[in-house]
Amino acid sequence: MKINIHTDGIIITAKQKAMMEKKLSRMRRYISDETLVIDLLLKDETSIEKGGIDQNVHINATFGKEKIFIEEVDDRLLRAFAIALKRFERQLSRYHRKRIDKVKRGGGGRFEKLLKVIKRKKA
Repeated sequence: MKINIHTDGIIITAKQKAMMEKKLSRMRRYISDETLVIDLLLKDETSIEKGGIDQNVHINATFGKEKIFIEEVDDRLLRAFAIALKRFERQLSRYHRKRIDKVKRGGGGRFEKLLKVIKRKKA
């Protein structure tokens, strides 16, 4: 698992960075056998033209052939991170459940169905 943290216009402390890495590293329980790369972008969009005080959190995860992108905007950085992390965990758990169900059902792919049809015809 690799976690990349990037900031744009925000200064975060070492304690905040360690806390974010620790919470993101817990996602390892959903994706164990694949390489998981998480890019975290913390962005400050404070300006009059953009409508006030906004802190953006972008979570971009890549594992296997799957990609998950989460974006959250709030006036507080850590609250935006907490909401984005909750959404990210929900997406990963949904992917994990689908994968487990597919294994329990016996694959369920086109190739497996074709093999079952061929076996029936031979018998």
